[in-house]
Amino acid sequence: MRMTPIADYVLAPGELVEFRIPSPVLRKAAAAPVHPAPPSHLQENHIRRLLANRAADRPHSAWIALAFDLPGRLDAQAMAAALAAWVRRHPTLLTWFAPDGDRLRRHAVPAEVVAVESVPCGTYASGEALRDRMHASFDAGTDPLEWPPFVAGAVLRGGDADAPGRKGQKGQEGGSSTVWLAVDHSHSDGYSMLMVFGELRALYEAELTGTPADLPEAGSYVDYCALERERAALIGPDAPAVRRWVEFFSEGPPPAFPLDLGTEPGGAHPGVSLEMDVLDAAGSDAFARACKAQGAGFLAGVLAALAVTGRDLGGPDHYRGLTVLHTRDEHRWQRTHGWFINLAPVRFAAAGRFAGVVAGAQQALREAREPAGVSPVRVMELVAGVAGAVQADATAVLPMVSYVDCRHAPGARDWAGARCTGLAGPGLSPDVPVWVNRLWDCTYLKSRYPDTPVARENVPRFMAHFAEVMRTVARTGDWPCG
Repeated sequence: MRMTPIADYVLAPGELVEFRIPSPVLRKAAAAPVHPAPPSHLQENHIRRLLANRAADRPHSAWIALAFDLPGRLDAQAMAAALAAWVRRHPTLLTWFAPDGDRLRRHAVPAEVVAVESVPCGTYASGEALRDRMHASFDAGTDPLEWPPFVAGAVLRGGDADAPGRKGQKGQEGGSSTVWLAVDHSHSDGYSMLMVFGELRALYEAELTGTPADLPEAGSYVDYCALERERAALIGPDAPAVRRWVEFFSEGPPPAFPLDLGTEPGGAHPGVSLEMDVLDAAGSDAFARACKAQGAGFLAGVLAALAVTGRDLGGPDHYRGLTVLHTRDEHRWQRTHGWFINLAPVRFAAAGRFAGVVAGAQQALREAREPAGVSPVRVMELVAGVAGAVQADATAVLPMVSYVDCRHAPGARDWAGARCTGLAGPGLSPDVPVWVNRLWDCTYLKSRYPDTPVARENVPRFMAHFAEVMRTVARTGDWPCG
């Protein structure tokens, strides 16, 4: 599944159906009782940033979304039932938050009251107009302070709406359909969205055939949030993991892109999206083998390639940054929908050949496992002196590097045929986050950078060099000293 800015998403025209929560259910949800589970550190930080951006009248696109095609004309009632079953399957989607003084309180909607209805919204002759409506729906309908924190819809094309389908259902013959879903980021992460594709298809098929969906048990992210807070409460300012975080943020300025971006301190500019295919399937395998020969994994290879790129282009001869590590550390969380990540500090030497750099990157990742067990938000609570380095203000987001091997996510083999696409909204970019995703047919890079003349020159140049480093390592097993 590719990540695509929603402005670049190509959608064929057709009949729009939106899946909405009936008004009686919305009234019950608004009166839902307080749930004892607190928000996770990520959820609270996310909501505080939302509130700060609203107060400053700054744009805030914090949803994550996907769209995929289904053959035939969609049975809208069956998909509405499938969506309701999917929401009931994941307790975090049943909750919303409300500020209460300096706290955020979670409210939980009883699963048994959840219902979803399909609402016809007319026929669109323009795919662009449909996409714009989707985008507006994502922005307006994914709010962690309201319920539901998600929106969904479908575009139906061709076929006969009155044609009988399986089990007496209607609308299955001919045509094609596109289903879309967006969720506020406080309830989801990239890997969770990868799983939506397989789950929704299975639940939809179950509604059509009248048979139970063959899905494994899903844990509760609400339970995870409570557990995370319980563990965090046992951590004090002298804990080794906290000291590692303090050392990292005390030894220099916050991590940043190694080349000039032409931005002013504390400033943010509209983001420019960049996408690049880095390796094909054979090249991805060869790159993995080259890293393994040095005792390193693919993520260490990505970090090492970033490090030597920065060095080669005039940056420092050491790498210091933040990487995303997943926190699905128990079997019960493997199919849970939620935000299961933490940041981890990594630092290693960038001097010398790639073989030595990647070995250092792998060692840095091993050492990062300890601080990765503590959210940097918790570190700010415990050690006030580093708060400004971790997050300069409530709207700030530190640049990070994310690597996901998407190949073994449920349904991954079917993504290309279904045009399964991850969608991202626009936003401000003070720095350059990097996402590297490995699919069955390629490894590709996504990034976003500030829209300045300097960044438009330096960031593409940096990423092209980064790709060349990875391709050369795949081809030869190494990259020379800069």
